[in-house]
Parts: sequence; structure tokens; C-alpha cells
Amino acid sequence: MDKLDFIRACREGGVALERALVALDRELFAGLYRECRRAVRDAAAARDLVQDTFIKVWQRCATFQGDSELRPWVRAILRHTMLDAFRRAESRVSLDDTAAGTEIEARIAELSAVQVAAPHDEAHARQLAEIFQRGWARFEQDCPAHATVIVWISEDGLDNAAVAQLLGRTPGATREYISQCRKKLRVYLADWFELAFGASPP
Repeated sequence: MDKLDFIRACREGGVALERALVALDRELFAGLYRECRRAVRDAAAARDLVQDTFIKVWQRCATFQGDSELRPWVRAILRHTMLDAFRRAESRVSLDDTAAGTEIEARIAELSAVQVAAPHDEAHARQLAEIFQRGWARFEQDCPAHATVIVWISEDGLDNAAVAQLLGRTPGATREYISQCRKKLRVYLADWFELAFGASPP
């Protein structure tokens, strides 16, 4: 949906807004659900979070000024909704054991290729990928909020300012929180660092 059409519908309200929200739901639901499902184990919970996101879109539509495209604006609302869920569950929302999926597996392969000298021994490369995947899966399960921030940085390419806005923290507090996220991740990837570099994570 074009953002100008959405702004007009928000101003008109009523049937126009209802139709715009239905169109937006049809256009974005699948992608938002996939993003949420990667983090949340329960499919129904992921669906509920996306539905909550669209409720918030409806509640906040009057605040949308068209400074960005609709998709990133709605995705930001989804991220806030997920963070709220993680906080309410005291960072104990369980994650999908197979959250690796094709996208996570691709990221693992990329990280292995970038951070480890490409081994000629395929068995060694396979072992590295498996150890990384196990460590990442445990990290996601035990520390979902921290894992979400790492994904924002490594996969979505968000900078400190964007993460600070999503977390509702000051830049300094955000830098400290990101540092804590990375330190936690290193603990879970200790075996991978040991095998890859022959040393504990820095």
C-alpha cells in the first residue's frame, strides 16, 4: 500500500481506514509473521503478536507522518511488541529449536566463512557450523531479548541510535546493553571460538 493512500485513509477514518488496514494486513502479515516466528516458538503466540501489532498500527495511524515507508514503520511496532512480550515474560519466552530455518543457517554459514579461515577439511567446517548453531540456539532460548538485539545489529544492520530508540534507552545505556548482549553471546559460543581459533572468546 502506498503511504500517501494510508495517510489519507487515516485522516478519513471509518470505512476508508478499515479498508486500508485490511489491505495492509494482506500485504504485510506473512512477512511479519515469519520475522516473529523466528523468535517465538509458539506459532499461535507469534500470530497473536502480529495481530497485536496491527491493533497498535490502528491506534497509532494518526501519528504516521510518512517520514518512512509503511513496512519499516510497522516492523518497528512489531519489534516493540515483541520486546514488551519478552519483558513481560521476564526474558523467558522460549524460542524455536529450529529457529535456525534457512535464514539462520545462511547466517551461520556466512559467519563461519567470514570469521574462520575456510578449512579444506569439510568435516571440520561442518562441525564448526553445528557447534555455532547449537550455541546460537541456546542463546536464543535462554536470552531472547539479547538475541533479538544481536539480530537487529548483525542482520538488520541497525546502528546504536536505532537500537536506542527501539529499546527506549539513552545512547550510553544502549551501548552498555549491547555490550552485555555480546558478552552473553560469547559465553554460548565459547566452544565454537575454541574450535575455530584455539582460544576462548575475547
